[in-house]
Amino acid sequence: MKNDPVQHRKATNSFRCCAGLKIGRMYYRTLFVIALFAVSAFAQSSEMSLAEAVNYTLANNKSLQAERKQIDAANGRLKQAGLRANPMLEASGLSSVADTSMRAAAVLVRLPLEAGGRRLRRIEVAERELERMKYEVAERERELTARVRIKYGETVEAMRNLELNERLLELNQYSYHLIQARVTEGASAPLEQSQMQVEVGKIEANKQANVSRGAVLLEEFKNLLGMGSEEQFKVRNEFNEIPVTMSRQELLALALKTRPDLQAAHAAEAVTAALIEQAKTEGKYDMSIFAELGRQAFSFDQFGVNRDSGQPERVAMGSNTARIGVSITLPTRNKNQGNIEAAVALNDEARLRREFIETIIRREVAAAYVRYEGAQRVLKIYNTDLLVAAQNNLRVMRASFDVGHIRLTEVLNEQRRLIDLQMTHTAAQKEYFSARIELENVVGTTLEK
Repeated sequence: MKNDPVQHRKATNSFRCCAGLKIGRMYYRTLFVIALFAVSAFAQSSEMSLAEAVNYTLANNKSLQAERKQIDAANGRLKQAGLRANPMLEASGLSSVADTSMRAAAVLVRLPLEAGGRRLRRIEVAERELERMKYEVAERERELTARVRIKYGETVEAMRNLELNERLLELNQYSYHLIQARVTEGASAPLEQSQMQVEVGKIEANKQANVSRGAVLLEEFKNLLGMGSEEQFKVRNEFNEIPVTMSRQELLALALKTRPDLQAAHAAEAVTAALIEQAKTEGKYDMSIFAELGRQAFSFDQFGVNRDSGQPERVAMGSNTARIGVSITLPTRNKNQGNIEAAVALNDEARLRREFIETIIRREVAAAYVRYEGAQRVLKIYNTDLLVAAQNNLRVMRASFDVGHIRLTEVLNEQRRLIDLQMTHTAAQKEYFSARIELENVVGTTLEK
C-alpha cells in the first residue's frame, strides 16, 4: 500500500490541500502581525526612543551627577580665589615690672595688599581649572552617551532577533508536524522527521538564549539609564539609517575642534601656564600696611597739689600715640624657584598629553570612518539586492506551489531562508548603527543629515 502510486498521489493532494489551508492561515496571521506593527507605531509614545534614552541618562545617571559636583567645587574655589585677604588686629599692653610707674596699651590693624597681582593670578588659575572641569564632565557625558547608544542598538537587535526566531520556530514546528503526518502515512522517511526534530530543538534553544540575552541587556540598559531594577520600560524598535555626508578630513577637523577630551587637555595646558605665572608672582615682593593707636601713662614719686581739690597727689603724665607704616617682603633668597620649576614641568606634561590625544583622535576618526564605509556598503547590498531577491524567490515558490509544481516543504524552506536573511540584515543594520555611533563618538558631536 505504501508503494501504490494512486494512494501516494491522493495523500499528496490531501497534504497540499491541508497545507494550502494552513498557508492561508499563516498569510492572514502575517497580515495581522503587520497590522499590529502599524497600530503599535501610533503607540510608540510609551516606548523610549534613542534620543529620549540619552536625555534620561544625562539627567538621572548617579555617576554623572557625582561628576557634575566637581564643577560646583571648582566654582567654590573660584569664589574663594576672588576674595581679598582679611585684615589682622593686634592688641598689646606694657607695664613696668618693679612698680606701676609706667603703663602702655596699643591696638594695631594690619592689611595685606597682595602686591604684584597675586589675587589676579589666583583668580586666573581657578578660572582655568573651572573650564577644565567643565570639559572633563562633558567628556564623561560623551562616553556615557556612546555607551547608551551602543546598548540601545544591542537591545533593539536582540528584540528583532527574538521576533524573527519566534517566526522561524513557528515555521519549523509546522514543518515538523507536516513531516510527522507524512511519516505516519508512509510518504516520508522517519529520518526526515528526526532531522526536523533536531532543527526545531536547536531553534528553540536559540530562542531561549535570545530571551536571556534580551533580559540581561535590558538590565544593563537600566543601569546605564539610572533606573531601578523594578522599573519597567520598552525601547523603540528602530534603527536610524541616516547617512553621513561629511568627508574624512571634515570629520577630523570637526573632531579636533569639538572633542571634549582634547578641549580638556587644552584647558589643562592653560591651567599649568597660569600656575607658572602664579608661581612667578609669588616669588616677587609683597607688602602690607598697618596703623597703630596707643596710650602711655607715667607716674612719679613726687607729689603735687591738685588744682581743683587742693589735696596732694602723685605727679603723673599721659599721652596718646599713633603709628602708620608699610611692611615689605624682600625676595632676596626665596624667589619661589622650586614651585616655578614644578609648574613648568606640569606645563610640559600637559602639552605632551594634549599632543598624544590629538594623535589618538586622528587614528580613531580614520578607523571609525573605514568601519562606517564598510557597514554602509554591506547595508546597501541588503537593501538593494539581497532582500528583494529573497522576497521574489519566495513569491515564485509560492506561485509554483499553488499550481502544484513543488512541495510545501520547499516553500517552507525558502521562507526559512528569508527569515535567516532577515536576521543577517538585522545584524547589518545594527553594525551600521554602531559604526555611525562610533563615528559620532570619536568626532565628539552628533552628525546631522
